[in-house]
Order: sequence, then structure tokens, then C-alpha cells
Amino acid sequence: MLSFCDLHVHLGRASGKPVKITASSGLTLNRAIDHAEKIKGLNVLGIIDAACDGVLKEFKGLLAEGSLEECPGGGLKTARGLLLIPGSEWEMDIEGTRVHCLAFFPGMGELEAYNSYLREKVRNPGLSTQFLRDGFHKAFSMVGRLGGHPGLAHAFTPFKGYFGQLDSFLPLGEYAKGVDFVELGLSADSTLADRIKELQKIPFLVGSDAHSSPNIAREYLEIDTTVRDFEQLFQIILSGKGIKAFRGFPPALGKYYKTRCRQCGFTPGEDERKNCPRCLKPTLVQGVSNRIEKLSDTEKPLTGRAPYFYHIPLHLLPGFGPKTLDVLYKNLGSEMEIIHNISPEQLERFLDKKRVEMILRLRRGGLEIECGGAGSYGKVKK
Repeated sequence: MLSFCDLHVHLGRASGKPVKITASSGLTLNRAIDHAEKIKGLNVLGIIDAACDGVLKEFKGLLAEGSLEECPGGGLKTARGLLLIPGSEWEMDIEGTRVHCLAFFPGMGELEAYNSYLREKVRNPGLSTQFLRDGFHKAFSMVGRLGGHPGLAHAFTPFKGYFGQLDSFLPLGEYAKGVDFVELGLSADSTLADRIKELQKIPFLVGSDAHSSPNIAREYLEIDTTVRDFEQLFQIILSGKGIKAFRGFPPALGKYYKTRCRQCGFTPGEDERKNCPRCLKPTLVQGVSNRIEKLSDTEKPLTGRAPYFYHIPLHLLPGFGPKTLDVLYKNLGSEMEIIHNISPEQLERFLDKKRVEMILRLRRGGLEIECGGAGSYGKVKK
């Protein structure tokens, strides 16, 4: 009865045109759906570029041909039962700082209305994550009026993450109440984020921010029931009741975990200067761990939030190349099935003992990580 939910997936192309410039051109709407269903074993998939012109057109096409149908409570279902949640990511100015925001919408009518709003506020409505020329309160109010839910994207990353640059919700004033959730991103977990007192009252979200098929579901929500529609999903997310676990990268694996120099790779520890003390160039990128340490104002753990379990997709494990993964998926099922359910005895039919042990250590959260930083992901040690 579990549901695995990844709500932050980007598309590279739609309707023959680019969507997310940094995403793989091979990641189309149909391929994202196919990969989520057959390889990853997801139950809920969020397409975060759904309000872009070409993606919206493809959604309409799939509905017209009967490949998708709208759910009475919001969201769209595929024939195999995958629930699609349409969303949008955009960039905006908050007191001179550029930050990324997310929103999710219940259906096509609301998505089309938001697309019309974007067409007046962004330079290119066909591209994802465009700069939105409007006030924070106006954008979030628009999402709310359409029955959607807005929040902050990858909130701790040094580039475009809200708390990667701003110290508190103070710049938002009373409009902070319009933030429905904070997405943790790939370099922070709930234990780190809850060291900031004002975040202890905010629902958390994790999502892969995938720009290619293999990275779908590298972070996801595990919900303890079958999610039937948009309305039920966000009742669970906003209340926290029904979230069995957050599943995401060990923070050290994230590409902005440690402060590091982009130029020479030096890691200066707690140093907050912009100039690298080794090469003297202004190329230090502050790490999420250092940033949260600076913002931390409580050591009292929050009770009642779902646990955060470390998860690493199989393709990032040493020794799990494309041929090995193809054998596993053909014989043992989806990635979720392999990581969560397949017995050691079944795994040993296709893997040597070292790689079986690696999957078991992944389940226990016992893999050793070489820390990431300055835009380079960490690595799983052999």
C-alpha cells in the first residue's frame, strides 16, 4: 500500500522545442512517464515544467488521445496508474536576491490559467525556471487562487536557494504564511533543516530535481497509503500525517555540501571568505553544512516529523553499470523493488557478494561517502 512520490522532475524537450536548457534532450514527457513506471517503480510523478507552452500542449494531447485522464480530486492518471502532478518552477527577486520557487496545480484548467499569467510575466513561456517579473506575494497569491500549493525550491543551495542566501523569512513579512512547503534539496536533510527554529513549523518536501532519466527518484517521499489524487497528496504533505519517510541523498553526497573552491578544489572548513585561502581567487562556494551551521538557532530535535532515510539510486553505486542494471530490472523488477524488497538470496542470483552487500548497506544507510562541494557531487566509496 506504499506510494513512492517524486514531485520534481524536469523535461529537456517538449513539442520539438527545448524546455529546461540544462536537462537531457532525451527526457521527454513520455519518456519520463515510462521510466518512472517501468524502471523506477514510482506511484506519483511531479512534472515541474508543466506550465511551459510545449509541455502544456503535450499534456493536452495525451488527454485528448486517452493516454491520461484527470482525477476528480486533481492530478492526472496514466493507464498503468501513475499519478501525474503538474507543477511550475520559476525564479524571482526577493530584496535583490534571486531565488527559485515551486508550485503544484490540481488540473489542466488551473495549469492553463497559470500559463496565461506566466506569458505576461516571463520573457520566454516555453522555457522552464524563467525569471518572473512580479512580486512574491502576487505570484504566491495567484497560485493559491488557482487551488495550487507554492513553496521554496532546493532551499539551502548557494545559488538560487532561499536560505542559501537569506537568513530568515523576515524579508517576506506576513507573506511568509503563503509558503506551503520548503524543499530540502540534495545537500540537506530534515535533521539539518530543523536546526533552524522557524522551519520547524513548515512542511518539508524532497524531490529529485532530475534533469535526466536515471536521476528520477534519487529523492522521494514514501507515503503509507495509495495516493489517489492531488487533494489527498497535499493533505498528507501539509499535515505530515501519512508520510512514512523522506528518502534522499546523504547530505554529504550533495554537490554543495561542503564549502569548496571551484578553481583549485580546496576545502577550507568554516572559512566564509569569498577568496580561496589557497589559490586566492574569488571562487569559494559556501557549503550547505556551513550555511546551516551559521543559521542554526536550536539543537532541540523536532518530534512528529517523518524520519529521513538516506537513499542513493543504483546507478551511483560502484560496479552498477548499465549492463548490470538492465539485468536487474529485467529479472527483479523496478529500482524501488530492488532497493526495498528483493531478498539477499534473489540478489545473489545476479550479483556477486560485494555488490549484494552494497545494496544491503544502502538499505541500512551504511555506505561511506566522499563529500561533495562547489558543484561536484560526492561519491560512494568502494
